[in-house]
Amino acid sequence: MRAHVFITDERTFPVVRDNNFYGVGVKGIPVSLGGLISENLKNPRKPYFAMVGDVLGTRIGDIVFLYERQVGFHGIYRIASEPFFDPTPIGCVDETWPLRVEMECLNYFVEPVPEDYLFSTKEYEAKFWGWFYRKIQGARGVNTINPEAAEALIELLVKVNGNAINRPTQIKPYPSKNKIKIALPLDQDGKVYLEDILRAWLIKNIDNPNRSDLREVFGPVEDLEWFANNIPYHVTRKNIDTLSYHKNMKYTGLPLRYKFSVVELKRDLADAKAVSQVINYSKWVAGRLANSEIEAVQPILVAYNFKREAIIKAKNSDFSDKGITFVKYEVKHNDIFLYKESI
Repeated sequence: MRAHVFITDERTFPVVRDNNFYGVGVKGIPVSLGGLISENLKNPRKPYFAMVGDVLGTRIGDIVFLYERQVGFHGIYRIASEPFFDPTPIGCVDETWPLRVEMECLNYFVEPVPEDYLFSTKEYEAKFWGWFYRKIQGARGVNTINPEAAEALIELLVKVNGNAINRPTQIKPYPSKNKIKIALPLDQDGKVYLEDILRAWLIKNIDNPNRSDLREVFGPVEDLEWFANNIPYHVTRKNIDTLSYHKNMKYTGLPLRYKFSVVELKRDLADAKAVSQVINYSKWVAGRLANSEIEAVQPILVAYNFKREAIIKAKNSDFSDKGITFVKYEVKHNDIFLYKESI
């Protein structure tokens, strides 16, 4: 199950609920997609491409919970469109939320789940690790949560409410037709302009069944249980670039989560420090998510190229028998292509 928590407050919650959409942005964001791209390319410290990456990580059919600040979690909703750009004001939601997706209500629970319920037992605490770290770091508009957390939130909604009721009668279709498809600027002499763009491209395409290069790195699409970008794993601002879970029923007849792919991305040359980063992230995933089974975790380093020191560091690593997967990327024909390297 892939699921997300979208952040709202007492003003914005009824607007997005009743108009079947959600959006992210920030004060001062350009009111055109071209302006957004141009401004972020001129000033890489702007957060626009990171926000684009967050919305590009959604898929039609993904589950959504609306978190209302100081109130709790509302549900259950579902993504109903691909991401788009539209600065049209809707109620109190103005042009500062232009990166949007449409959604629809699946089951309407009148009473929200208070946030403290997420940490009311050790079992729930273990499932909501991602939300805990994200709150400590500072919540984003779109927060992808792990499957266990999504199932627990549904469970809590049922415990708090009993049964869901019919959808609220005031809900109406998304009221604007000014939707613009989001396209990423890619090429700068074979490299991406910014690392945030590489991250956004990967999360958008990771489950593309027609990309043989991605399938070679991440395996069959049908085994790709869950994936997300910018995964918080520490109280400081430490994030895993991309994390994915892999599962199948082929051999056991039961769902078996058999691998975790931990990805570190570098726009330019990867050095020894980058190797250490992906190893440290992988150790955390092994200990926290994979029952300390090191061999179930695959570190992947994606970069334009690799310094010799990075190759030496990887060869000397004793993280696991599988080693570290090195993947080169190249921008050409207005797209990104990946190439697994032998080291």
